[in-house]
Amino acid sequence: MDGGPKVRSWINGSADLQSTLSRPRSTEVITANGHNGTIPNGRTHIGVNGMNGMNGGLNGLNGINGMNGGPNGVLTRGPGGLHEDLEFPPTTRTLSKKKQIVWMRPHDMCARPQFRVSPPGSPLSARELPEPVGPGDPSLLAALGCLSQLPRLLERVVPPEQTFDTSNGYCGMFKFRFWQWGKWVEVRVDDRLPTRGDRPAHMHCAQPDIFWAALLEKAYAKLYGGYAFLKFGTVGRALQDLTGAVVQSVPPSGPLLGGAVPRSTLLVAISGVEKETKRRRSGLLSEHPYSVTGLARVRANSSDSSQASGQSGDTSLIRLRSPWIGGEWGGVWCGAWSERSWEWNALNERDRELLSSRSSNDCEFWMSVSEFLSRFVVIWLAHIGPDDWALEPGLHTRTPWRAALAVRQWRAGFNAGGPHKFIETTATNPQFRIRVPAGHPAKAHVVVAVSQKYECYRSRNYEDEEIGFTIYEVPPGMQRVTPQYVSEQMPLDFAPLSNLREIATFFALPAGDFVVMPHSQQHREGRFLLRIFADQHTDVWEVNEENLVIHNIAAEFCDERTIDARILYKLRSRYPHEIESTQLQAILKAHGGNNRGFRGLGGINCGPSLELCRGMLALRDPALGGRLSIEHVPALIGLMRFWKAAFRRCGPSSSGTATLSRGIWASKVSSYCLRGLLWAGGATASNKVLEALVSRFTRNRQITLEGYLLSMARLHLAHERYHSLDAKAKASPLSLEEMILMTIYS
Repeated sequence: MDGGPKVRSWINGSADLQSTLSRPRSTEVITANGHNGTIPNGRTHIGVNGMNGMNGGLNGLNGINGMNGGPNGVLTRGPGGLHEDLEFPPTTRTLSKKKQIVWMRPHDMCARPQFRVSPPGSPLSARELPEPVGPGDPSLLAALGCLSQLPRLLERVVPPEQTFDTSNGYCGMFKFRFWQWGKWVEVRVDDRLPTRGDRPAHMHCAQPDIFWAALLEKAYAKLYGGYAFLKFGTVGRALQDLTGAVVQSVPPSGPLLGGAVPRSTLLVAISGVEKETKRRRSGLLSEHPYSVTGLARVRANSSDSSQASGQSGDTSLIRLRSPWIGGEWGGVWCGAWSERSWEWNALNERDRELLSSRSSNDCEFWMSVSEFLSRFVVIWLAHIGPDDWALEPGLHTRTPWRAALAVRQWRAGFNAGGPHKFIETTATNPQFRIRVPAGHPAKAHVVVAVSQKYECYRSRNYEDEEIGFTIYEVPPGMQRVTPQYVSEQMPLDFAPLSNLREIATFFALPAGDFVVMPHSQQHREGRFLLRIFADQHTDVWEVNEENLVIHNIAAEFCDERTIDARILYKLRSRYPHEIESTQLQAILKAHGGNNRGFRGLGGINCGPSLELCRGMLALRDPALGGRLSIEHVPALIGLMRFWKAAFRRCGPSSSGTATLSRGIWASKVSSYCLRGLLWAGGATASNKVLEALVSRFTRNRQITLEGYLLSMARLHLAHERYHSLDAKAKASPLSLEEMILMTIYS
């Protein structure tokens, strides 16, 4: 992850636009206590807080379950009985530089190698951490420094029970875990390390007999295809790989600190580049990561004259931490508000003791916010989910986020509508509603993140496609953002298309209803993971219609007044009492345009296909005999004429979404219009059913009249089959949506 949009403030403003679509029967509630829970919306679920309910198969998103897949490696026993990794061999292709390298095991470098020294559940000491000025990956180094005081999160990545003791199971193999697009991937490596001068040539701990960091970097290099590819990484990408958090980069600002520090968000600030003389005076290391751990506002003792002039003397302070402070590398702040600076003398004794107790860690120090903003260039925010907050006791002093998440996909011709500039198709993108209830005194802080499917060990950064998302504010009674609404209203905000693996933005939302639409390039297919974090009670659900058919439309065409007795008489005299699908096709083609009752259904060299006639026949064939009573033919023709009129009314468009040639049967309409066509024909379909219809009856992102009539016929047939089941059959777990999907593909 190479960055993200800046922090944005929410702007009020919307226009009333009532929708004919009804509100969902139920919504997804982001709970306040961090426990799991899903509330259904049709057949679509959004998992809450990283637990179950992911329609699409994502388990254990923020937990430690689901650790499968990925480059586990082909490890076999070598001549010495120790494992050797055949997928990541000790050759020059795995290295970043072609220098003189010797591959050695830890036992070859020291007599008694150790994996870790500190007991499980305890923070790492400075001697166990990698050297901050060593040759290792700086992005991974910064992420490890941030996690050094969060042992539970670190131990999920680096299982602490591993050892070099043969009596306790040492076999030359070590395993690590990394978060990759919604699941924890286990990576196994052998312990052959590239060395130079009997020391690891890449990342290594300050204490020479500790090897967890060197082995972790080897596993991380294997994940990305070699040590050479680690140079393309960023601090944000490493943080996400080690924590699974939603990560974004922002420039330093005071309001940002006040909103992020109290919450379950890790803040890693990167210092700017300073000349050697200035660095010695300030004490800060250039381009070095520091964790932001706290904020404070103090008031210095002032004279009565300054109080009378309105100068309060308030100073905003920020607390920073570097795990390497106190060692030989330095990095401690030496300016104003440092440990022995004179500014502390201006505070009363109570404030001095309070701030001193809050920075009891030897690795922490205070500095003014204004000084911080001038000396640090970027802040990486890692928003930790509620499951991980519960896992790590070190985060319990912070307010947890509430989370909702979903795995979905873009399909060309169905919901790959592109960004908001594509007015006619952008409303077909997946839509997710965020409702901020009224009554809360403050705005809701919301983080929206969209990440595309990626696998680090099979792809590189330059292969990432462009992704983004758009947010609209909508009236409470409007369920879905429509093309008409897009053409009349500008989005409140949007994340522009960027070729990142994840794009995230931090918002402050007032009470109201908002719709998030993740998108990629128009017509581009792919899977995506949407995560929405909020700091207060917020309802989140996927916009989805129910599967409905207005049955009385078909009943209207069975009315005696709509039946032409003369046409029925001709049919009776020419055809038997029961006809087959081929005879129905002949009737429709033979009478195309010649009789009032059949006008427009056929034509020269065109008309309904045999497949369509079979589908229409099935609507009036409850006995499943493949025959249709001649009495039902006029009613079926009336129904087809109604659907054809809906296709004519909604299909043609001056913008080029429809092409009319050689009559109505040869016309083609953009498949993105299918939802509106179904509504005009008296039916609604869920997102899953609509996707199946597009896949089954469209071609090259277009649908013909034939495909539309087949879609309507299959929907009607599925509804009739489902509602005709007896009470005993309805006790089966088969749902209406499952019945429709089975009928579509039959």
